[in-house]
Amino acid sequence: MSETSSLVAQRELWQCSAREAAGLLQEKFVALWRLESQLCRIIAHLDNGGARELGYTGVTGLVADIARSSGPGVKKLVKRALVTNPSHGVGGVEIPAAAPVVGEAVREGEISPEHVDGIVRVLEKIPATVSVEDREFAERSLVELARHAGIGEIGTLGKEILGRLDPDGTEPRDSPEAKRALNIHQRKDGSAKFDGYLDPISAAKTLALLDPLAQTQPDDPSDNPLLRGRVERYGDAFMEMVNLAASHPESPNRSGGRADLIVTIPLADLKRELGAACLDMVTDITASEARILACDCKVIPAILDGAGQPLEMGRARRLVTEAMRLMLAIRDRGCCFPGCSRRPRHCEAHHVLPWYAGGATDLGNLTLLCSRHHRLLHTSDWTLRMVNGQPEFTPPAFVDPWRRPRTNRPTAQPRAA
Repeated sequence: MSETSSLVAQRELWQCSAREAAGLLQEKFVALWRLESQLCRIIAHLDNGGARELGYTGVTGLVADIARSSGPGVKKLVKRALVTNPSHGVGGVEIPAAAPVVGEAVREGEISPEHVDGIVRVLEKIPATVSVEDREFAERSLVELARHAGIGEIGTLGKEILGRLDPDGTEPRDSPEAKRALNIHQRKDGSAKFDGYLDPISAAKTLALLDPLAQTQPDDPSDNPLLRGRVERYGDAFMEMVNLAASHPESPNRSGGRADLIVTIPLADLKRELGAACLDMVTDITASEARILACDCKVIPAILDGAGQPLEMGRARRLVTEAMRLMLAIRDRGCCFPGCSRRPRHCEAHHVLPWYAGGATDLGNLTLLCSRHHRLLHTSDWTLRMVNGQPEFTPPAFVDPWRRPRTNRPTAQPRAA
């Protein structure tokens, strides 16, 4: 304990002089920065598979739920954690941090989180063609300045460094681009990689559809900008646009509704979430993924016995009819997950008690969930039950140690006594 802290500890704060209080404030800031560096180490550790083990697609959503926050502060915190701490690759091989010198200074409490953000912004702009030595020199120079300077000075030095390392800037492209182009590379596991180009008018029309779907939801604590960065949000938005098109009566899939998928899987594997399934006789998927697909009754489940012979094929009576979807939309008014504001047309029907476990396809056993929260419910420790005809969610203990039930207040109807 420093001399200032010792003096303050012996009497009330109001008895301290301004100089003593200011010294104490400086010490507390250093302690706060060191404490955040410990948080960052934990976050970086959970990013190495821990978040997925708990059912989250990324560490950002986990941090957002635990911190009960979805603002830009969580996004910045996770970014600091990942850039200043090492990660682990296949086989547990350690991958050095992107900014190790910055990370060391943070752990020593010598620079603030805002300094880290400013330094990282400069490092991200350094061209990939710059040598490792020059990049390390730039990082050390910025950290040394940050030990005794403000955020503005970091930006000024950063501009000077970038001017020396990349004086000409990005070379302009002279070759003309195609008006519209789309390259699709389908991989062996059934996934696909897209790359393309749209002329200005086509781009404007496409973004007019994608932008509203890709917006974060401020009232949803699980919709964290870090969990779903820009590319993830637009990927989800693209799939929502595909789902909307597939459900149109004039869709070229000729199904008269949502696209039908055939999933084949042994019944025992489906119940245990172990093993693998086959999607449309072509693509292998996990049993857990099959359970998510089978939950939406527009998917045709083909259940097999131990010998691989078909036991049962989903029939029309299992399907959630348009009338039932309308009733669900009226009751739920959108995704029922706490804090989510997705509208009904962007939601999927979810069986509270799975149909393969005896759950009926009726309103009392159905609720609407957007695709993201539908997946989270299947892959994490969140649970759902119906109470007085309304969906009620219980969070995992690491989100709320008391596991207090939650509802989506904007969409929930008044309950009977």
